[in-house]
Amino acid sequence: GLTNATAYTIKIRAINASGTSCASSAFLGTPALGTVADAPTNLVVTPINTGGIIEFTPPVNDGGSDITNYEYSSDNGSTWITPSPAIRTNRIVINSGLTNCTTYQFKIRAVNAVGVGTESSVQLIPAAVDVLGVSWTTRNSAVNNDWQSVTYGNGLFVAVSNTGTNNRIMTSDNGIDWTIRTPPADNNWFGVTYGNGKFVAVSANGSQKAMYSLNGIDWALGTNTVNNQWISVTYGNGLFVAVSRNGNGNRVMTSSDGITWTSRTSAANNSWTSVTYGNGLFVAVAQDGSGNRVMTSPDGINWTSRTSAENNAWRSVTYGNGLFVAVASAGSTFTRVMTSPDGITWTTRTSAANIGWRSVTYGNGLFVAVSESGSNNRVMTSYDGITWTSRTSAAFNIWTSVTYGNNLFVSVSSSGVMTSSFAS
Repeated sequence: GLTNATAYTIKIRAINASGTSCASSAFLGTPALGTVADAPTNLVVTPINTGGIIEFTPPVNDGGSDITNYEYSSDNGSTWITPSPAIRTNRIVINSGLTNCTTYQFKIRAVNAVGVGTESSVQLIPAAVDVLGVSWTTRNSAVNNDWQSVTYGNGLFVAVSNTGTNNRIMTSDNGIDWTIRTPPADNNWFGVTYGNGKFVAVSANGSQKAMYSLNGIDWALGTNTVNNQWISVTYGNGLFVAVSRNGNGNRVMTSSDGITWTSRTSAANNSWTSVTYGNGLFVAVAQDGSGNRVMTSPDGINWTSRTSAENNAWRSVTYGNGLFVAVASAGSTFTRVMTSPDGITWTTRTSAANIGWRSVTYGNGLFVAVSESGSNNRVMTSYDGITWTSRTSAAFNIWTSVTYGNNLFVSVSSSGVMTSSFAS
């Protein structure tokens, strides 16, 4: 509310229960804009086809005001590009427009209220490579079951299925070569996760609707599971949490060890399809309900309804880089993504295609979503969860789940697997 470069005479006094103190001696204060930001540091370059990815550490000194954007130059500072929308993360992506095998001298500088900051320099040589999350390769599943969920933990990918006989689990140490494992029961397994040294899966039927494994190979049934159709499970803060698409007020169950389960009261009797954990909060999404298709819990036990950004069929939610991101399989045109920094207030984002998005994950600075429908556009990616780009899927499969581990994205479907990694 003051004017920069104008001197003000200021006095200060204290107030307590007895009254107001004497004022201090007068002193002069002159508001100032501050300075420009220091240079970004630790620049790391990843070449891609006709472009590149430049990651960096933001300036330690922002000059006294928030950094609002990062400008970059590909010609050693002769011309500058001001990205719109503004770049707020520590990553600049140039998707195209450069020439492979040509050396570009890039410069980057931060922008704050005072102006543009000190520059940093780095060389970029674009090259034809397979880019993480962009280039996908078909892999053979161990058997053509309807694989519903895949996770990664302790150096192993584990997928579970709702069809098959004595073969509804498969594992892989590289995401490419898969081996069948025998479940303790041929339940309709829909969700699997890893936490605290243990794989845990949940199902929609069976006498006991959870199973666990220390190594992903040898499995045993859990106990005391609730007789609901359990669809998704996650781990966070020492607790496994599962959500269900049916039940009467009891559509959550929790377990501290993945073995013995306890029924919890859900925030609403919605068809809960996915649950995740991030930043001290469990967040679940549903494919039905009226304005309440999100619920949150700080402990997995006490749940609160939240207003979803749209009444879409939300099928999956994940957390990464300070943001919750959910995708939907049906709903309003191009509104099948929503994001939230706190799990409570949600904002609609434009999906890359208006198709049936089934699963979303986060890894290595990238959000990746896969779809059960569409043409060859059944993958979309985003570096910030807000702006999404269509990618070519490896096949026209019903892709049901995607995860990240060991520098590899892995997606499963009813008839195969696809993977994406960095490779020359």
